[in-house]
Amino acid sequence: MKLTKNDKIELAKKLGDEFKAKDVFFASFQGLKFKDINNLKNNLRPAKSKFKVMRNTVVSHAISNAALKSDDDKVAKGPTAVITVDSADDIAKAARALLAFAREKPALKIKGGFAFSKWLTPQDLEKLSKIGSRAELLAQLAGVLYSNLAQIRWVLEAPAMNLVYALEAVKEKAARKA
Repeated sequence: MKLTKNDKIELAKKLGDEFKAKDVFFASFQGLKFKDINNLKNNLRPAKSKFKVMRNTVVSHAISNAALKSDDDKVAKGPTAVITVDSADDIAKAARALLAFAREKPALKIKGGFAFSKWLTPQDLEKLSKIGSRAELLAQLAGVLYSNLAQIRWVLEAPAMNLVYALEAVKEKAARKA
């Protein structure tokens, strides 16, 4: 389908609004087969992410419309795929799925992305993929807080417990004398 100039402008505006609202990754997919791209889309679906192939001019205009600044001039060069993450809670899961697929199929080259309107290099995405999801991190935090509270409880109860043990010993000693 041939896009008119007005269609491209409108698409760039919509995509720019999406870039402002969501986290986004860019990748080059040259050399991947259609079957591989479908597998990647299926792998990204649990991470609430979408894989779209976009025209480079539309991507570059969308980045400028979103007032984002990438450190890489090659983001919109060559075949460009845009991976949008619908939920900010799933950004690590999406990065993990994307990098796992890139290791399996080296034809997929990750160019970078934007998270919270900041440019991420492929190395940043690698680091991001190693941390857990929001739910996992909250569970770890809850575990740490609970263990600290349990330790504080034991420390605060120790003098009272020692007093009880001392009173019990005095009571037993008095019972033996009588």
